[in-house]
Amino acid sequence: MKVIRHTQDFSKFILSFISLAMLCACVPTTPQWDKQFGDSVRQTRTQQIMYPQAGGDAPVNGVDGAVARESIGRYRSSFREPPPAAAPLMTGTGR
Repeated sequence: MKVIRHTQDFSKFILSFISLAMLCACVPTTPQWDKQFGDSVRQTRTQQIMYPQAGGDAPVNGVDGAVARESIGRYRSSFREPPPAAAPLMTGTGR
């Protein structure tokens, strides 16, 4: 008698699970996703524009030529002369 009751309970569980899965499959999610498609790209592109007329004759705020040349020189020299290695930390030695 107990086996039959457990079997009936299990079959009710499986039936309710399948019904719930079929109900979830009917939920339309694509329209919400399609409506927002590309919003993050447009937002990022808009945030990256500092001065929309940057291609014109007016100067744009930024790094001047001398500073840019110096920073590129330091960048390139960092590969020729790597910085010295840091000393390993001596923790837990008791001294």
